[in-house]
Amino acid sequence: MIAGRDAGEMSLPVGVVILVSLLCAAALTFGRAEIVWRTGAFFDSDDAMRAVQVRDFLAGQNWFDLTAHRLDPPSGLVMHWSRIVDLPLAGLDLFFSTFLSPDYAERATRLVFPFALLAALFAATGWLGGVLAGAGARRAAIWLTMLSGPMFLQFAPGRIDHHAPQIVTLSLAFGFFLQGLDPARGWRLAIAAALMALSFAISLENLPFFVVMIAALPLLFIVDGRRAPLLWFAAGALVAFPALYGAINPRGAWFASACDAFSFVHLAALCVGAVGLAIIALLSPRLSTIRTRLFAVGAAGGASATSALLIAPKCIGDPLGGLDPLLRDLWLSQVVEAKPLLSLYATAPGMVVATAVPVLFGLVAALGFAWKSESVARRRWLVAAAVIVIGFAAGMWQMRVFTSVTPLAMVPLAAAIVALVERFDVSAALRVALAAVIAIALSPMGLALALPSRDDPDAGAERACLAPEVFAPLAAMPASRIVGSFDIGSHLLAHTPHSVFAAPYHRDNHGNRIAADAFTAAPGDAEAILRKAGAELVVWCARAKQPSALVTASPNGLAALLTRGEAPSWLDRKSGPSATLLVFALRPVK
Repeated sequence: MIAGRDAGEMSLPVGVVILVSLLCAAALTFGRAEIVWRTGAFFDSDDAMRAVQVRDFLAGQNWFDLTAHRLDPPSGLVMHWSRIVDLPLAGLDLFFSTFLSPDYAERATRLVFPFALLAALFAATGWLGGVLAGAGARRAAIWLTMLSGPMFLQFAPGRIDHHAPQIVTLSLAFGFFLQGLDPARGWRLAIAAALMALSFAISLENLPFFVVMIAALPLLFIVDGRRAPLLWFAAGALVAFPALYGAINPRGAWFASACDAFSFVHLAALCVGAVGLAIIALLSPRLSTIRTRLFAVGAAGGASATSALLIAPKCIGDPLGGLDPLLRDLWLSQVVEAKPLLSLYATAPGMVVATAVPVLFGLVAALGFAWKSESVARRRWLVAAAVIVIGFAAGMWQMRVFTSVTPLAMVPLAAAIVALVERFDVSAALRVALAAVIAIALSPMGLALALPSRDDPDAGAERACLAPEVFAPLAAMPASRIVGSFDIGSHLLAHTPHSVFAAPYHRDNHGNRIAADAFTAAPGDAEAILRKAGAELVVWCARAKQPSALVTASPNGLAALLTRGEAPSWLDRKSGPSATLLVFALRPVK
């Protein structure tokens, strides 16, 4: 699958390599795809919540109205997501609805959407391989991307959240940015800016990567004084950022700032920075020395940072800084993907190594190519190395970032493997086979298979409480207000007509705090909390083997009582004796 210097007929067309990679991915995830199609199960809370949001959109909810009306009743919760990803999902759903029932139309959408994005990812990383290292690295980059296992994570069957679109958008923006570093292709930087704007309109998770890329332009200007890249990027940014901003924010909220979504503070900082780049470019004839260019770049950067500080200083730092401290302890700190990678080493050392080491291999390869290259090629490799560094650092803070940086890191690693096997004076077929073996050995999937792993014996028990059939009896009950644990909230919204107070979203301080306070309180105090909130049902998972944080935080609280199979007198059990999901109704007050 990997072409060498004289592979000739041995080199497969890139389209064939993409197809083979897709077939491998489909075969490896067929079991999960079958479950999604047969049962409609959601394997992630965000996918369930996204499905609810798309259903509301198709039912007529306004484009700008992002309120989840059944979350944190009675007022609902405004989500920090935009409608950008809802649009293709709604389109697919409408298409499949022409010949499938509503349930199966949604399931078909949930299978086609991530698979199409996976194909786009393979194509994008193959293209990146060509941009950075020439045609010989394209096939290797695609193959290594498949071996990084995206089909098990953000591109898994049934995955419809915004992470996969963001990874593809990042790859495309990165590729156009690297191409734009060539003076003859500077206009590609305007496309990169537009893709960055689209990414910001979806969510802010690519912000660290884009900051590195944007900062690279003035840094390169300090060195060489070329103004064209600054002008091209500024032109694209000053058109695309306001346009996408207006597309997702209603006019009445144009000057409102939120730290966790593309809002005025971000728009102002980006536009001030883009104007600064344009001014620097126009004044470049007078900035004839490195010192003067350094001063000008510092002034532009300072103006951008100052605008953010003046508009919303609270947004400098953790975008989740507004999360209730108790909820951070009881919920966010327990979310695996939000943990630092090294925090998992004691329980899953093989997974940690398989996640981090291939990215480090890619970084070393990028630095090695930068050392040996010259001119534009060196700049591209240096920017690639910087992007991988920031992704690796962010992944060490929250491990989910590795799903974004790994495909990018596979590109220089693929180029290094191709360069290595080309040194051997053997047949083209043997070089292809050797490169494929090396790729497997150095890939995340290869390392994961080779290193010892520890299966979670409680994973099946935890998943049992989220299976669609578990919610069927509850779905038949009249719509009510439910208090349940954080991780089950989105699934309750997706599978039943009920409203919920708690769900795994950082903006839900009010509803999540009601659930946290009630489940950790003594039974008598919990009753008062729930009645004051207007709760009608209490739901608890009966199959969890490991006690949740709500139980360990308060061994004598309501959650601990329910976990032991007991219930206070003010709760009337509605579920059967062998039910997976315990359902209780608050008894009327006498």
